[in-house]
Amino acid sequence: MAVKQTKKLNDSSVTDVTTVNSTDRILMRDSSGKLIPISLANLKAAMMGGVDQNVQMDGVFIMYHRKQDDYPVMVKPHKWPSLQSGGEVADGVAIVEGGKILIVAPTESSMTWSSAAVSGGGVTTSDRVTALNDWAGKANTTAQITHAECSSNAYAPGYCANYSRVNANSKGLTAGKWWLPSLGEMMMIYANMTKINYALSLISGATQLAEAAYWTSTEYSATYAWGLYLFNGAGGIPKASGTHHVRPVSAFIA
Repeated sequence: MAVKQTKKLNDSSVTDVTTVNSTDRILMRDSSGKLIPISLANLKAAMMGGVDQNVQMDGVFIMYHRKQDDYPVMVKPHKWPSLQSGGEVADGVAIVEGGKILIVAPTESSMTWSSAAVSGGGVTTSDRVTALNDWAGKANTTAQITHAECSSNAYAPGYCANYSRVNANSKGLTAGKWWLPSLGEMMMIYANMTKINYALSLISGATQLAEAAYWTSTEYSATYAWGLYLFNGAGGIPKASGTHHVRPVSAFIA
């Protein structure tokens, strides 16, 4: 009788996988015992069962400037893969909530808020409630980048002000249309983090939000700015010594 040969994998030869590409296949065994490859899309569909993803993703869209006429458009996430395959480039993920629309950039960086202590001119408060009600991220950033200590790409306000996302025609949300989110705006992102990360997973080259500290444009004092920890809350962080995540935001504009 033939003996079935098996091979034991050496753990040291196996590479941990943190992402699955659309072209990757996962082996599954069918009812007859045969191994069959299944695509990521089909695996998602099977796992979701009868769940309507459109309902689950209410309030979250992907924004892009249509390459045929550079017109700004927002679409449901499930429509994005085919548009991206056709050459469209995402500006970012749009959140629509409480009468506000915020565009979250597909990528981010890590840096200090400034090179030294500076009163940047943004909303400044040590009161948590007042800080959480700050929605003036654009005005905050506009004032802050007038100071050399935080105007360059090496610091949070300058990085956001100079951020750019363009389509094949170099049109879109260019530099000057982005800003460092206020604490209120960052809380809006935190409240929709899971849905935003799903939408980001559909955008080529995008980076998902991390459970980490993110800078905001709401200032605590000349020495500190408010940061939001995407796992346990907000607090003041030293502007010139804390290296934390920075995620630019924008508006649904041409």
